Amino acid sequence: MENEIEKKIEFDKTAIRLLSVFEKENKKIKDFLINSYKGLPVSPEITEKFYNYFISHSVFSAATVANPSTSIITELLYDGIEKLNLPSPIDRYFLCSKAGRSIKARLQAIEEELPKIIEEYRKKGKVLIGNLGSGPGRDTINVLASHYRNVLDVKTIQVDKDKLALERGKRLATIEGVNHLIDFVEGNFLKYKPTKKFDIILFIGILCPLKFEICIAILKRIKRFFKKNGCLIASNVSKKMLKEDPFTCHLMSLGNWKMVFKDENELKQIFEKAGYEWKRCFTDSYGFNTMGVGTPRFYF
Repeated sequence: MENEIEKKIEFDKTAIRLLSVFEKENKKIKDFLINSYKGLPVSPEITEKFYNYFISHSVFSAATVANPSTSIITELLYDGIEKLNLPSPIDRYFLCSKAGRSIKARLQAIEEELPKIIEEYRKKGKVLIGNLGSGPGRDTINVLASHYRNVLDVKTIQVDKDKLALERGKRLATIEGVNHLIDFVEGNFLKYKPTKKFDIILFIGILCPLKFEICIAILKRIKRFFKKNGCLIASNVSKKMLKEDPFTCHLMSLGNWKMVFKDENELKQIFEKAGYEWKRCFTDSYGFNTMGVGTPRFYF
């Protein structure tokens, strides 16, 4: 059956396995996925059946439909297929897809690059990191646990409006033995009023679903949180994901997990138009997520 599907459509092996499951279990869902992916007309009735099916058969889909900005999805992708045994073929697909695996690769890239940036600022004194829209804050927790567990000059403040995500972050920080280095603040980061300004701000995944102009406006708003010569690390999903894993991007869109894919130059323009000096960027191992690094420009 996989060979038959492969002849008809140009999908990778992971997508073909998913479609083969639907061929046996629910052929209408398989046909809907293929037709909608190809841009062929699909009836509202079939679309509604698909929508209900995905919500009831997938943790990923149910979570994104309920809250597209939820950190639950990224946390599941961080754990990956190696740790999770989700029964749904849809969820297994997301965990095995290139786009899904790139989220864990993004985490690994940040864990590799962030300590280098921290060390540059440690030369000047204590370092305060702001993790805005942090979710549980797995990235900074892991970095602190790996490099700064026994120091007192590097601290982080995680800011997120999701109370449950922050509670999980507190548990993870306690497990890793770095809870004394992290404060958790519940609330909208745009309304946040820090008592101290940050040396480094992480802004991971926040820009991904947002249009160009909105990204600029938000980065302008958070400039007031920085110390002079501070460092912004902001990520956006790249157009390479759309090019190399279009079927996963299609499934994400169907499940209300919508992205505005931007290339490196577009992310650079966002930084510059928002008043930041673009320094460099780095990516995950797939090249699906671009992390821009810049410094806010202040005019006194």
